[in-house]
Amino acid sequence: MKPEKSRPGRLSCLMLAAGIFLLTLSPILGASLCVHMAETYGLHQTHKITASWQRSASFAGKSPLTLEEIKQLAQYHICDYDLAYAAEVSATAVYQENESQVKVLGVNDRYRQFHHLPLKTGSFLTSGHENRQVAVIDQKLAESLFGNCHAVGLEIELYGRKFSIIGIIDSDSSLSGMLTAPETGTVYLPAAKLLELDQNSGISYLEVETKTTGTTGSNTAVLEQALTAIGQDPAEFKITDYTMEFLFLEQKNLFRDFLTGIVILGLLCGLLRKKIQDVGHFLRQRLQEKYIREILKGDIGELVLHIGLVFLLVAGMLIVWQLIKFPLYIGPENIPEELIDLSFWADLLEKRIQGYFQDGKYSAFPGEAQLVLLQMIQNWNVSLSLFLGWPLFALGLKMSKESFHKTALFSCACLVTAIALGLSIQLAVQMPLAAGGKGVLLVFSAVFLSVCFKGGGASSSGLCEKGGRGFRGTGTKTDP
Repeated sequence: MKPEKSRPGRLSCLMLAAGIFLLTLSPILGASLCVHMAETYGLHQTHKITASWQRSASFAGKSPLTLEEIKQLAQYHICDYDLAYAAEVSATAVYQENESQVKVLGVNDRYRQFHHLPLKTGSFLTSGHENRQVAVIDQKLAESLFGNCHAVGLEIELYGRKFSIIGIIDSDSSLSGMLTAPETGTVYLPAAKLLELDQNSGISYLEVETKTTGTTGSNTAVLEQALTAIGQDPAEFKITDYTMEFLFLEQKNLFRDFLTGIVILGLLCGLLRKKIQDVGHFLRQRLQEKYIREILKGDIGELVLHIGLVFLLVAGMLIVWQLIKFPLYIGPENIPEELIDLSFWADLLEKRIQGYFQDGKYSAFPGEAQLVLLQMIQNWNVSLSLFLGWPLFALGLKMSKESFHKTALFSCACLVTAIALGLSIQLAVQMPLAAGGKGVLLVFSAVFLSVCFKGGGASSSGLCEKGGRGFRGTGTKTDP
């Protein structure tokens, strides 16, 4: 008989633990993703907007940007903004008997301000290298061609010419860096030198510093107007505002915390309703036995205590609301003029499908792949928390037959273990350490209140019954 009874107990504990782990790990991972995204993009972090030229059939025969057009942009149209640009080609790098297929990026000296490119040795390209045959390579290529990273000062051959290596970029050992690392090594050349050697190439990637974090679309408008001014069609470029992408990534954390807060508010409302009912029941009962002045004289202490608890619950609800409220942003392109507008939703779906296929027809530039990966991880992170974490926790709590104290102790142990596990995972995959304090606090509060309601039909009602018995006096209502 005992083994049969223990199976539901083990199952409920497993479900309860799994639910708490998912709920706790989600804010920890979500906070780390936001910090990691900011650190991925160099000095300007996510305060930038990019334009990637689309290599698709619909733009056949078109050419990427030229250096002359870039100079016009920098001198006349976006002169107040920091600007980086890049051209990308594939080539073969040769050193003595060794050769390797590489991705060659022709960049300007501002490129490193927009990307996290830690140097293992040497230095990066500067404005003084614009017309010189120098190169910066990554660690992967250095180990492939030279067998080690002591390559500064040596030469590699590209397009039949010798390029002196002035720096080596350290490999990105973080999870996102490893998952988005190119299959081949990367060589960074001065953009002018690459365009001189490869007449068929052109500048296909722009990065512009943004000076506003608003949601009015002003950043995109500035870049679109600049492209139009030099004779380019903005529709030929995929324009990405990283300020908005960071906002969307962060907003998913806020939305998850908001739903956790709603659970807490629901539980607090239940406690508040029960406490008000208990106070009302006490007053009705005492007024049948005593006059008000006798109640105030004999039971004023406990009456004030329980009324104070009512105000404390109300204050707690206000604090929780202040913690979880946030301005929800939905892009205007996703909002129809009328709620029921089938043509609008059909057009929106068509644009999403077209964007998906267009994305597959051009190679993502550095940073784009990591952006997509971070957004995908965040989507899964929040979805698992909402659609698996809460159901598992609720079902495990419902199935649990343990006492209130055992369930509360087990839940606390799971919470502490989940926090330790989350921080350990961040260290293991070399993600930024972030505890997600507000989200974890909300999860702890929701778990504790839920356990109180489960055993505290035991806990809370027990307190109320105890207070109710304390209210009962022995005196009867008498004439003054």
